Amino acid sequence: MARRSCSGFTLVEMAVVVVIMGLVMMTVLPALNTVRSANQLSLTQSNLRSLMLATAAYVQANGCLPCPAVPGGTNKNFGRVGYYTGEDTPSPPIACGDCSSAPQGIPPFASLGIPASTAHDGWGHWITMRVDPALTNPDPVFVPPTASCTADDVSMGRYGCTVVGIGSYKGLCKAGLSAANRVVVTTPKGGGSQEAAVIFVSHGQAGYGSYVATPKKVGDSLSFPTTYAACSPTSGFARCNADNNAQFYDAAIVIDNSSKYTYDDVLAYADRNTLVSMFGNGACNTTWSSP
Repeated sequence: MARRSCSGFTLVEMAVVVVIMGLVMMTVLPALNTVRSANQLSLTQSNLRSLMLATAAYVQANGCLPCPAVPGGTNKNFGRVGYYTGEDTPSPPIACGDCSSAPQGIPPFASLGIPASTAHDGWGHWITMRVDPALTNPDPVFVPPTASCTADDVSMGRYGCTVVGIGSYKGLCKAGLSAANRVVVTTPKGGGSQEAAVIFVSHGQAGYGSYVATPKKVGDSLSFPTTYAACSPTSGFARCNADNNAQFYDAAIVIDNSSKYTYDDVLAYADRNTLVSMFGNGACNTTWSSP
């Protein structure tokens, strides 16, 4: 009877296979991480654009900016504009209201008519929203926000109207800026500063400064590593873009793998005129200046 010869892999052959697999993994994994990071950044930018468009639509429909939602809420008003403080939704719902004491929070996704996922960035962190509170409750409120003064307004001295027609506004276009809590965005390295009506901030992969759900939160935000300095044009950007600070920095993403993330925030912001004109309407042409 003939014997059948059975042979297996030798240790050398197995070692060669393991080495080859290791080399393949070393080649593929960095590429996969790069693709994943690019997808997370792309999703973040898409969500920021969606939030800005939804905010512009809210301005067009209601004649005011929405207040940010209170982070960490659990009742049925969670995700609604910040002046919903009770358990029950007011009837009729209040579109414009005062949030001068809390101009920063998370996007009011329920009031904006968008899913909660859009209020998160590509890394799963809540996006921070801050507004100029002078524009959340202009007195009086007019729709559309570009409403011009009429002859009756001028003759009766209403709403500060002195002339009729284009260039003479009331409502949101007439409202002044906040003396405090103004949103100022600075671009380092000579980029200058500009006023914004609303800003949305993704706190990047590290997530430093983002709002987190209640039992995880420390205060209202994640703690900062000691490598971050106080606010300055050259360091500490992540710290500046958090903790209810109205001074924001918009810089290129810089990652130093030897000392954690130096700066990985992604911002989207707009002034009042940009928001009003985002859907093809004329802008307020309002001068943004300190009161």
